[in-house]
Amino acid sequence: MKSLKPQMNADGRRWWLGVLALIGVAMPAFGEKIIPPSNLFRDPQFVREFVGSYGFNSEIEPKVTADESRVLVKIQELFEKSKFNEAEDELVRFIKETEAPTDPEKQPREISAAMVFVLGNLYFSADRADEARRAFLEALRRFPNFRRAHVNLGYLYISKEDYDKAMNHFQEAISLGEGNPRVFGLLGYCYLLKQKPLAAENAYRQAYLLDPASKDWKLGLAQALLQQEKYEEATTLLGNLVEEFPEDPQLWLQQTNALLAQERKMDAAVNLEILRMKGLAGESELNLLGNLYMDQNEPQLALFAYLAALEKSSSLNIETALKSAKILNDYGYPEKAASYVDRVRAKAGSELSAEERVKVDLIEVQIARAAGNLERVGALLEDLLARDPANGEVLLELGKHYDTLAKNADDEDKKREYLSEAKTRLQIAAGREGDVGYGANLALGQLLTRELQYTDALPYLEKAGEMKPSDNLKSYVSKVRRAADRERQREEREAADREAKEKAKQ
Repeated sequence: MKSLKPQMNADGRRWWLGVLALIGVAMPAFGEKIIPPSNLFRDPQFVREFVGSYGFNSEIEPKVTADESRVLVKIQELFEKSKFNEAEDELVRFIKETEAPTDPEKQPREISAAMVFVLGNLYFSADRADEARRAFLEALRRFPNFRRAHVNLGYLYISKEDYDKAMNHFQEAISLGEGNPRVFGLLGYCYLLKQKPLAAENAYRQAYLLDPASKDWKLGLAQALLQQEKYEEATTLLGNLVEEFPEDPQLWLQQTNALLAQERKMDAAVNLEILRMKGLAGESELNLLGNLYMDQNEPQLALFAYLAALEKSSSLNIETALKSAKILNDYGYPEKAASYVDRVRAKAGSELSAEERVKVDLIEVQIARAAGNLERVGALLEDLLARDPANGEVLLELGKHYDTLAKNADDEDKKREYLSEAKTRLQIAAGREGDVGYGANLALGQLLTRELQYTDALPYLEKAGEMKPSDNLKSYVSKVRRAADRERQREEREAADREAKEKAKQ
């Protein structure tokens, strides 16, 4: 893949964060959902390891008696025949008979921690997690350095998503000499969830060293690298994974995020196109592809991607769809935005709510304005005003429309009429919160500035700057403030001159 690294300024980076947030695909550095390892409880090898071997290392694990050894052999045979209930019955019978013998000649004896541990395994295998937890904890009470009891408790807590406790037991097992790559890998997963990427990287590297064929540990290592913003290394590792598992869309998407974090947008687009051709790209991925094409000034390709996303969606997400239309329009392609909105309407049919219809019409207002079709803008807005007269966005757009008409008016009376209408609508909208309030304050401030009413314009522009600070707006407000100061000084001089003339007459 050829590396393309276009420069991105601060505004461009903020735009990209907005784009990614819009479609639900975030850059790794700004918070990414961690992909868990595959379900180990469905892994046949794990099941065999978990319940199929009951040998004990007497140096680091509890000793078993000759009677216990014979029972363990019998349990092993039952397991090999998948007779799990019989295995549990056999063990429970032995424990009861040992601790409370029916033969009066026999003395009660305490079973070893090893047998309690085996009972915990049987409970866990039967999805009786609470009983298994109690058995493992009891085994550890009797033999605190019981390594496999720590390991299996870690597995149990992982299954219950209690990652803090799982991490503690895995750490203890490793300190006792545990070398199973699965333990290191799951410990790395816990570290990832706890936002400790360096520790996660070290744990995953150990798991990868011991089990280099595992997809889970390589993916975990890549995610640990992403959390540390080691994007190039993560990209390479994910590239290797993609070659091994080309049908896994999550791997392509993880690498796409890493590429975006390096500003390699076209490389990211290549990944998404591959997913699209494989039929693995979902709605959010196709919307992201469209945004990437818009960034490269390829509106037709972007339109195709947006339309594919629209077709892919099981139910219409009107917010996302309209934001895609807005991107097309804002980049200067109103005719393509209009085509897209037509498809949105066709897909929605009669399912659009009254509120959603207003939103679609407002986007069409912006598209018609960008296309220079002021007659259609006016017709749409009058219809919107009749349907929803208190809607702040409608008032804002109506104010902008009258302002545009005033700019284009040749007749002075008409111009004054349009300006009066614009001011009225914008003043009402300026009292709203959020984007509407910001847009109305800014538009009204700019209108008054254009009319050389600097003192009147200043409060609206300052309010807009408070609502959404930016360097450009701050610079603009400073210029208007200086003009307003000059205006006040002139008015004060003129007032002083008038007062002097009045005194002279007297």
